[in-house]
Amino acid sequence: MVRQGGALSLMSGPSLREQARKVIRGLIITGQMQADQLYSVPRLATELGVSATPVREALLDLAREGLLEPVRNRGFRVVALSSKELNDIFAIRVLLEVPSVADIARAGLAPAQLAELRELAAATKRAADAGNLIEFLETDRTFHVGLIGTLGNKPLTELVETLRDRVRLRGFKNASGREYIAQSAAQHFQLLDFLSKQDEAGAVAVMRRHLERSQQVWDDGHDA
Repeated sequence: MVRQGGALSLMSGPSLREQARKVIRGLIITGQMQADQLYSVPRLATELGVSATPVREALLDLAREGLLEPVRNRGFRVVALSSKELNDIFAIRVLLEVPSVADIARAGLAPAQLAELRELAAATKRAADAGNLIEFLETDRTFHVGLIGTLGNKPLTELVETLRDRVRLRGFKNASGREYIAQSAAQHFQLLDFLSKQDEAGAVAVMRRHLERSQQVWDDGHDA
């Protein structure tokens, strides 16, 4: 995404729909799209500097993910997420992701799996080092979904992915964001170090701290 003449312009190519989805997701994540406002396809298409079709498709994709809700003949609205709903989601994530990490530690990761996860962790670190919140959150999502995916339980992986996406509805407004993403990226490597040694207790402790800190940061700076 680059700014051209005041518009948020996307590169031309076959993946305008995906590019639009990523940009709009980023606007939701960073709180630039508010739950109390309506967003029309023509308005967003103008801001993105592309035609209406890929923007409409991207908005429908995000609606299917539960991030937006369509308002008939008017546009789309960001789904609101209260503090209680956020905390409820994190409670479920702890119940799912902490035992999953324990299972991964006990079973062990294949060398190829570990190598792939280390590369994904490196991508989160590069984004954190650059202070790129949107890119960090995209790569962070890929890392965690990939980690849970090593268990081979597709319904579990999809559920974790959905819950992680719903957290993003809260909008990231915490002033300590750069510090948080640096800590989070470092914890990815700590987690993989414990998993590589099949240290269940160590991996579980890191994962629990990781989720607790994420919950705290995503809930800061919002009204209840």
